[in-house]
Amino acid sequence: MKRDRRIDKTQNALRHAISSLIDEKPYEQITVKDIIERANVARSSFYAHFRDKDDLILSGFQMIGINSSDDIFENSDNTGYPNFAIVLFRGAAQWKSISKTFLTQHTGTVASHYIRNMLIVQTREWVRSNSNQQASPIDTETAVHFLASALLGLLTWWVNNDFPYTAQVMSDKFNQLAVNGLSGMEGISIDTSPNG
Repeated sequence: MKRDRRIDKTQNALRHAISSLIDEKPYEQITVKDIIERANVARSSFYAHFRDKDDLILSGFQMIGINSSDDIFENSDNTGYPNFAIVLFRGAAQWKSISKTFLTQHTGTVASHYIRNMLIVQTREWVRSNSNQQASPIDTETAVHFLASALLGLLTWWVNNDFPYTAQVMSDKFNQLAVNGLSGMEGISIDTSPNG
């Protein structure tokens, strides 16, 4: 279904408004009134699209193509190992201003919790599907939280340092480190050979 351009225009105006306000003052001090005045939209329009300013910030993930945890990993046609990072890095590079807005130190808590939860859901599903009976619950959970925390930390560093390397380079580096880290976990199968 085709999106209504008026909806896109309003939502983008609100995203740009909060982004510019974050450059001027701490996130905690920004009010919905500040945002709607900057965006030049009615309060009712704001609440027709977003619950609050946190919801507005989190809508930035939709801009980079992440609507749910299912959108995070890109499956590889050549191996049994998913590309844990490319979707996030590629999306953040494409929408730099939005990425900077939702991964700054001021908004990082809200965005970090959101993305970390999505990463945990998807990573846990992948780890469980690639584990055998030898994998203990602690092995599974440490692998899940290791991957989610490492990816979020690397993404945040990259965004806050103004994207010093390409998305592909960052994704490749993360995957290299992740494969090396997971390969030592007993009971978790990492198949990186072509065609699984």
